[in-house]
Parts: sequence; structure tokens; C-alpha cells
Amino acid sequence: MKVEHAKPKVGSKVTIDKADFLSGKYAEEIQALLVERSALHFPGLFLEDQEQVTFARTIGEIVKQGEDQELQYITMDSKISSVADYTRGAFYWHIDGANDPYPAKATMLSARVLAEEGAGGDTLVANTYASYADLPADRKRALEGIKVRHALEATQRYVNPTPSAAELQRWQSRPSQTHPLVWHHRHGRPSLLLGATSFYVEGMELAEGNLLLAELMDWATQDEYIYRHKWSEGDFLLFDNTGAMHRADWYPLDSKRLMRRTTLHGEEPVLVLENA
Repeated sequence: MKVEHAKPKVGSKVTIDKADFLSGKYAEEIQALLVERSALHFPGLFLEDQEQVTFARTIGEIVKQGEDQELQYITMDSKISSVADYTRGAFYWHIDGANDPYPAKATMLSARVLAEEGAGGDTLVANTYASYADLPADRKRALEGIKVRHALEATQRYVNPTPSAAELQRWQSRPSQTHPLVWHHRHGRPSLLLGATSFYVEGMELAEGNLLLAELMDWATQDEYIYRHKWSEGDFLLFDNTGAMHRADWYPLDSKRLMRRTTLHGEEPVLVLENA
């Protein structure tokens, strides 16, 4: 297994024998590297659906959508995906599973149809371990104990800021969750828990809380923390959901771009610093 870093703080290309990849031979090394680098690009694998599932099972438990559905279509085409409208929220920075008690561990994508040349469609990943580590010490202390409410409504208001009452009810019927702004992981490295699901800061005036979230998003999405993946045929991309945010770069809603996604169940709750 050969690893080449894309940037000092985020993103790596991993060249690996396909049989070793599928067997789980390097599963522990891949998981450790994922926490360190946030996004791992495996070029030239050309995975079939079952092969993607086989690999996913070597590093975690797969989140199923419906009966035994271990892969989802990621597309803006409503003829292929019944949740295409909700998928538009993917254009904004987020983590998968932020509205759940245990956010998703990781997400993986393989390209089936690429966006038209020059039409966008890159995938961006921001390392929130690194952005937290670079905050001044007094800023870190000030963030301890702050909690944020995460909800689907927050994400969907980016897409549709003036929903009907019926649509708003649908959004509000989905699970929401309160998480600490700073996630103190069991492995010892803290990260920022941000993204478009952030609805409001609990116990803070709305304007003050919104400004805090905007300031931290500006900080966490500086270029030094972002890996941009430009898709090629055969690519496989694995990214962290516990110490990273991701988003799709803009592309036309009528694009034929098509991805196959697998998501892994979260393995730890969002922990707070003891005696904070």
C-alpha cells in the first residue's frame, strides 16, 4: 500500500492491490490514515457494487436504507433517486448523520457517471481535526460547553428558504439532535462539529449564535484544510464523518452525474471534555 499526501493537512492518494483492498488486509491502516488525513482517494479500482460493500464491511457496519439496501444512488435525477430534491443539500458543507445520536463513521463514493467536462461535480472534504488544532488556545477554551442543535430543516432552508407548511412539517418530522460544538474523541484528537445541519446554538441569542457558527465555518473551510477531489473513471473516495465536513461542488441539476454511496454506522457518541 503506497500513500501520497495531497496537502500537508488533508487528503491522500492510496495505491493498493485490489485483492488486498477487498480482503481487509490493510483495514486497520486505512482507518488510522482516514482519521489523520480525512479523505483517501483510491484510483483505478473500478469497483462493482458488491465489491464496494465487501470493502465497507472490512472497516465498519453499513447503514442500510430500506430493506437490505447497502448502496444509495447519489444523483439529481428524480427518476433514479426518490430523494433527489433532498440531495441538493449536498452542495453545502455537512457531515452525514449529524442529526443522529451517533454521527456516521465514514462515507464512501464510487463514480458511475462523471459530470460533463467543465461542469463541476468535484467532492470537497475539510479536515476539522486540523482546523480545531490550529485555533488559538483561548478560542478553544471559549468553545468548551457550547452545544448546537442539528436538524434537517437547517440544511433544507439553504435549498428552499420559503417552504410550505406541509414541507416544513415533513422536515420537522425527521430526527434532530443536540451535539457539543467540540467533539472530544476517544482516540484523543478533538474536532469541530459544524455544517449546514447546524440550526442554532443552544442558550445563545440567535444572532450571536449564527455569527459564531459563521466565523467557525470561515475558519474551518480555509484552503489549507480542504481536499478537492476531481473525479476520474474508476475512482473510489473514502472520507471521515467524525472529524471532517464534505460537500459537492456545484454542477447542473440536469447533469447525468451518478455516484454509488455507502455509509458506515457511527461507533461513538459526541463526547464532551470531562470537567469542562
